[in-house]
Amino acid sequence: MIYLVADERDLVRLRTNIRKGETAYVYRTTLDVGEARQRLLEYVASINGLADRPQWYNALDKNCTTAIRTQHPATDRSAWDWRILVNGKMDELFYARGVLRTGGLPFAELRRQALVNAAAKSADRDPEFSRRIREERAGFGADG
Repeated sequence: MIYLVADERDLVRLRTNIRKGETAYVYRTTLDVGEARQRLLEYVASINGLADRPQWYNALDKNCTTAIRTQHPATDRSAWDWRILVNGKMDELFYARGVLRTGGLPFAELRRQALVNAAAKSADRDPEFSRRIREERAGFGADG
């Protein structure tokens, strides 16, 4: 198991401007600054923990999405859901659990507008990349 740590521009641009046929979505969560900081520190602890306790990646129970859930202590984990195992379904699960700022949109519309491929291609190397891929998206403007 490895974690790749990069800035947003590198990760989003890889999927939108360099690789072919991939998509990238940007959502805003309902986490406050303290909760977001705690999630970051959980990632850092997991990354550092691999130096002492290497783990094997497993598509079924040790993958990108299951790793997010298991970073929390067992007593604090959210309920199990099949969407944790299926790539591309975590946004739907987060929507259902109220973890995303929605601007009042139904999930299908929120997901449609969270797709940032065109905006990322347009922004490409602009120093304002992060701002530009969020323009006119639910959760990032006056509603967010």
